Amino acid sequence: ERVAGELLFRRIFELAPEVTDMFTFTKGFGPNSEELYKSKAFVKHATGVIKTVNVAVSMLEPDLDPLLKILRNLGAKHRDYGALPAHYAVVGRALIYTLEQALGDAFTHDVKTAWANIYDVISGTMIEGAEEGFET
Repeated sequence: ERVAGELLFRRIFELAPEVTDMFTFTKGFGPNSEELYKSKAFVKHATGVIKTVNVAVSMLEPDLDPLLKILRNLGAKHRDYGALPAHYAVVGRALIYTLEQALGDAFTHDVKTAWANIYDVISGTMIEGAEEGFET
């Protein structure tokens, strides 16, 4: 989770350096600072994001309502942090890149398509939550 989280955020910051300042854990570090990627706050956040994705995937069941509620609330939280709908596309690209790096040859076209579909549900639901100001 730590390695995947670091790969994910390195890619996010590479694709959209302007979002770096949205994260409190980047304060006091230079752009793409190796010290940033070793900091406790970064590791905690990056690992937490990967854990959240893992939980979301584990909750993919015929009854998606519990997962959708969580994702809508997460979207509303991210709106408060300044996340915009365009940022979700950046994260999606970074996630696919991270999975490709981690899985190597096992990252087939079918696997890529499945993950893209899963991320579409995650991001679309979070964006809905941000637009609706969803609450628990």
